[in-house]
Amino acid sequence: MAADTDIDDWLASEGILDAPSRVEARVVLAAAGLTRAGKQRIATHKLDRAREALWAGITPVCANPACLTAAGIPAKLIVRTGRDRCSVCAGSNTRRAGREMVEACAKSGLERILLLGGSGNAHAELRALTAGTPIEWRIIDGRNDRPTKRQALPDLAWAQLLVVWASTELPHRVSQVYTEDRPAGPPLITVARRGVEALCTAVVQFASGSARSNG
Repeated sequence: MAADTDIDDWLASEGILDAPSRVEARVVLAAAGLTRAGKQRIATHKLDRAREALWAGITPVCANPACLTAAGIPAKLIVRTGRDRCSVCAGSNTRRAGREMVEACAKSGLERILLLGGSGNAHAELRALTAGTPIEWRIIDGRNDRPTKRQALPDLAWAQLLVVWASTELPHRVSQVYTEDRPAGPPLITVARRGVEALCTAVVQFASGSARSNG
């Protein structure tokens, strides 16, 4: 192994792809005492410490405008990276949409969502995306649940939003218990596409409109 390596090449291999971001990354390394202005190479034995200092000192964000918006103004320096290193999406559109949903719901005060439909895997993913946040879910599984009108009323009274995931396995006899002849209750939105990303995006659109109305 070479005794030293080119700093720019190493930063690029770490996923910091554009020149301005590599300049910012060098500032972080210099602050940690691992390089100095004008130096082009770094000793190989310092790379582990450099890696630790680098990722502890920056907020990595990919080039997607939605990720840049979601990152806001963090305490740590924003540095442009590849998608797999992005602190917002980590290369996943679903993760980014989930984060946007959490932020939109926080701004609008939306915390209790009643969901009709979706698969078990999708339900687990939604709960994982919102773990540790104020968002609570009550989920009616269209494949297994057979609720009555009497059972539906407390759910409707609890919810701030009713989401019908129409593109998933959701028998009409299940959805109609919640959607037909219901008392004044939570707003209803229908998600016409499959995928957790689509559902999160629909909730973001609703919550963003609600926040504007409340403002």
